[in-house]
Amino acid sequence: MPHQVTLTGNQAAAEAMRQIDPDVVAAYPITPTTSIMEYFSEFVADGKVNTEFVPVESEHASMSACVGAAAAGGRVMTATASQGLLLMSEVLYNASGLRLPIVLINGCRAVSAPLNIHGDHSDAYAVRDAGWIMLFAQNQQETYDLTLQAIKISEHSNVRTPVMICIDGFMNTHTLANLQIEDNLKVKKFIGEYKAINPLLDLKNPVSYGAADKPDFYTEHRRSQHEGLINAPKIISETGKEFNKTFGRDYSKSFTSLGLQDAEYAIVAMGSLVNTIVAEVKCERAMGKKVGALSLKQYRPFPASEIRQALQDKKAIAVIDRSTPAGAEFAPLATEIRSALSEFKNPPKILPIIAGLGGRDLFTNEVEEIFKELAKLKKNAETKWVGLRE
Repeated sequence: MPHQVTLTGNQAAAEAMRQIDPDVVAAYPITPTTSIMEYFSEFVADGKVNTEFVPVESEHASMSACVGAAAAGGRVMTATASQGLLLMSEVLYNASGLRLPIVLINGCRAVSAPLNIHGDHSDAYAVRDAGWIMLFAQNQQETYDLTLQAIKISEHSNVRTPVMICIDGFMNTHTLANLQIEDNLKVKKFIGEYKAINPLLDLKNPVSYGAADKPDFYTEHRRSQHEGLINAPKIISETGKEFNKTFGRDYSKSFTSLGLQDAEYAIVAMGSLVNTIVAEVKCERAMGKKVGALSLKQYRPFPASEIRQALQDKKAIAVIDRSTPAGAEFAPLATEIRSALSEFKNPPKILPIIAGLGGRDLFTNEVEEIFKELAKLKKNAETKWVGLRE
């Protein structure tokens, strides 16, 4: 039976993995996702799953083992964070290039140096072009929900592409929250049985994985890989609708929003910072101000058409990135939003924001100041660093 529990984001992810019961989980521990594998290894030891749990010597080895297991025909999952994600980045490209339906939970964390184990999106942004579907959870319930949906999305015959669930380090991974864990049988029915396509262990139908590709066919194979990402938005939406029909929580859109329909000014962000933004939006709307928030769930493939439709009539928009621009004019999310809205003759004015680096809090008074600045904005602004001590 479904039941309400109080769990951290890591526990929520582990519970989803328990219900999925993957064939193989290969992992190397790294803060802040170590406890996902600690919880899951207890399920393995207690016989609550039939998973082959493979502790490996590095994150590179972790994803390599996942690639091998997925190519062999298994349902495969893992978790990592920050430096670990970067260490496995070489193999991320192999996983997507081979169209293997692997699910990875990434505890978004700052990348050294200086050493910081707390949450921001610099690690996820660093691999945004690795060919993975990337979904961002705002809270612990979404961590659980998106993990269940990710396995179904990645294995769909029209997608066959790995999925990364991004959850903010410590604010999501380690903070307790009330959430609903669904009935085991209903989850099993929702996910369905895994049907491997062209598995290496099907000896009657031999296939080859990872062969060398010369210039005469490499472009065609890269285009074939891209096909999975082109097809993904429709499948993500359909899976979200099915999830809503089964469990009563709607993920049919690439984002959730508050007050966006009639808002003149809006803030766009991903992950746990949205909770603070939503709190301030509720306060300001109670005073009659037309402000709104957009919490983006689907970062890759980027839902440009949905973003255009949702934001085209706003006067001004702030876009918050939890990562530095790294020499670019704007940080990654702000760049995507500007590009999506650029086709309009009079697009909304955009204020790029850098906030929440290395786990720094975003406060409601700072969100209030952002809305005040949006109301005065006459043209696109340069990047603003919120909370910066100068």
